[in-house]
Amino acid sequence: MSICSEISLLHVPHWNSAYSVFNDDDDKDSVLLFPELLFSPLSKSLVIKTSVSCDVVSVGEYKVKASLSSTLQNIFDKYGDITSNSKLHSLSTRIYHLETLAEVVIELQSTPLRRLSETRAIEILAIVNDIETAKIRVGWLRSVLEEVLEATRYFDRREMAVMEKKACEHGLMLAKQEMEVSLKKLAEKEKEMNEFREKLMETTGKLGSLEMKRTYLDKRFVFLRSKVEKFQDQSIFNDIL
Repeated sequence: MSICSEISLLHVPHWNSAYSVFNDDDDKDSVLLFPELLFSPLSKSLVIKTSVSCDVVSVGEYKVKASLSSTLQNIFDKYGDITSNSKLHSLSTRIYHLETLAEVVIELQSTPLRRLSETRAIEILAIVNDIETAKIRVGWLRSVLEEVLEATRYFDRREMAVMEKKACEHGLMLAKQEMEVSLKKLAEKEKEMNEFREKLMETTGKLGSLEMKRTYLDKRFVFLRSKVEKFQDQSIFNDIL
């Protein structure tokens, strides 16, 4: 059986230095973690106990949970020994912080932004800030988390904007379809109007021709009437004798 660190959370008042915490006889091996962590948003202290039965793997000088070793090794490979300037003297305490950091990284890698709430992002950022107070170099993660937190705040607005955009595009499509129908009807009406104009012009031309003919006939009628009217109903020889 191997020995690993087991972390328990106990509510305690804010202290200015580290103390031993003994709640009962079973807690005599418990040691309060770095006191700066007492000022976390959760207002809880972290207590380390020794227990048995936990698979551990060595990552550098640290024996950590096997499930976290790969992630922690990747962190060390990319950023070096992030605990080199740490104020924590207890190896178990540093291991706890490193395991917590690895768990945070795994959670972030496996959680889509749409499933990460703003509240959870704030909690994770608080955890990272607490780790950073122990002079463990996690600034690279904190800067990313600050961007993630901002993204969670705007995610719902983005989703709303996406829905509004889809509704707008749907309305635009319907409007285009309606316009196409209207333009088709307009083209048909314009065709009818052109045919009507042609017929109207034809009728107007015919009307003009008929009016000219009527004028000619009126003049001719007047002329002819003048020639025969005085002899109408009279003998043409009355004025001779």
